[in-house]
Amino acid sequence: MVKKQIYSIVNYNEAVQTMDAGADHIGLVPMQTGGIPAHRVPFDVVDKIYAECKRRGVKSIAIMLNKDVEEMFFIIKRVNPDIVHIAGMDYTADKSFADRLRKECPGVELMQAVLVDDESAIERAKGYAEYCDYLLTDSGLAKDTGIGASGQTHDWNIDRTIVETVNIPVIIAGGLGPDNVEDCIKQIKPFGVDSLTKTSYKFEDGVTEKNIPKVREFCERADKAAKEIGL
Repeated sequence: MVKKQIYSIVNYNEAVQTMDAGADHIGLVPMQTGGIPAHRVPFDVVDKIYAECKRRGVKSIAIMLNKDVEEMFFIIKRVNPDIVHIAGMDYTADKSFADRLRKECPGVELMQAVLVDDESAIERAKGYAEYCDYLLTDSGLAKDTGIGASGQTHDWNIDRTIVETVNIPVIIAGGLGPDNVEDCIKQIKPFGVDSLTKTSYKFEDGVTEKNIPKVREFCERADKAAKEIGL
């Protein structure tokens, strides 16, 4: 089985619909100083979504898009996600962050975004894998967001090398949708696949909303490809 990870959840109803559509991981941006204001989710809503994730056995992910470590730890302790994803442009988790996370927030796993811009991403991924629990490979630097959210794909040959090289789970992101998720899985054989842009509606005011039929199709096609190659 390949895990299906769906990002940019902003309210409880779409979180439930996304899980009903087949998502194994749910990602959102808890209220913080980084990222786009329209994407930030109030803590009381995060609590409700994460409680439903726990009830269903779906992994809850808190996406960090700021560079204030103390703020990050305040948020992590407040919302208690299954996974914290460090994705901001100005901060990368290091071993000291990982050690502190395990000491102060036992049970919370660490995912670090890896910008796949060229083959140098392989060495960076190997370094992160020494202290992270997951890697997420992604494309580009989106304005006001961080690594990812560009809607663009990148060189999957690099991702495949990372998957074959590191000894922790790798989730592939970057322009994935129902149209290409099967090819991605068959070429890379990853632990998981992630979708944001191609499974969302984006409005002029910056607000996003999950396109549930696209989420369902993405999950179904991912499951189909994984089954065909025996993952």
